[in-house]
Amino acid sequence: MDMRQLRYFAQVVESGSFSKAATHLHVAQPALSQHVRHMEEELGVSLLHRGTHGVSPTEAGDRLLRHAKRILAEFAEIPDSVRGEAIAPRGEVRFGLPGTVSELLAAPLIEAARDRYPEVRIRVVEAMSGYILEWLRRGDVDLAMIYNTSSPRGLAVHHGLSEEICLFARPSFGGKDDIEGAAVRLEEAALLPLLVPGPGHGLRELIEEAAQTVRVPITPAVEIDSYSQIKKLAQRGLGYGILPRMAVQREAEAGIFRVWRIEEPKITRKVYLAYSTERPLLNAPRAVGQLAWDILRQLVRDAAWTADLSDESQNPNLFS
Repeated sequence: MDMRQLRYFAQVVESGSFSKAATHLHVAQPALSQHVRHMEEELGVSLLHRGTHGVSPTEAGDRLLRHAKRILAEFAEIPDSVRGEAIAPRGEVRFGLPGTVSELLAAPLIEAARDRYPEVRIRVVEAMSGYILEWLRRGDVDLAMIYNTSSPRGLAVHHGLSEEICLFARPSFGGKDDIEGAAVRLEEAALLPLLVPGPGHGLRELIEEAAQTVRVPITPAVEIDSYSQIKKLAQRGLGYGILPRMAVQREAEAGIFRVWRIEEPKITRKVYLAYSTERPLLNAPRAVGQLAWDILRQLVRDAAWTADLSDESQNPNLFS
């Protein structure tokens, strides 16, 4: 197996047919088919499902495709990597972001990268932190902002900030569930009609871990993973939401929500910049990673993100 065969195979899968791939590659279709058959014979597995409407990868083909894309991308970056910072970064950077991080970071990052690194194209992929972590390990994304670092093996992680998790509701909620003061103990909050993400969500796991320390069960009134829907339900008076303060700061300032600190214990969530240590980090991802880090911290300094910054020892120093 060689680089040419990997390139041919990747193009066949991307095109969905041998004829379209042959046209794109300027290669005769029979020769292209023969290359793929040789790969299948060498590996001893079928790589493609062949049908009248085209081709699609088998399970083994999917695995090969992931390797092929990574190898081809790294091969294409060799000249830039060898030259180092002497030339401007270029190429595609796949950046995994949780939805709430993307809401604040994606637009300023893409705008800044367009001005500073015009030959770099950023592809933002949004998902929950757990999915992004798995994509990062598989090489489906080059960089990620994640919350959970319970198993950092094979990853470099840099703690960027810590954000407070708070309780909130509409000001007129009132009645027997009204809360005096600016703070509430988690034990008291657990007795309220709570609006929180469902089991398996990173924020829900954080809340459950805190509740276990004071031996109180979390029995929500509503479980829904969408932050925007939790806020809508809280605004309609269906209960008290628990979310990062930055997610409700704008509404709190506008008087739409009343917000309480959660104490005993305080719940905080850390945001990390992460990338694999098992694969080379090329020039373009290095540049974008450092730029994302700088913007992340500037958002906190500008009060656009309500959080506490980590100390400067966490600075990744990826690209000067």
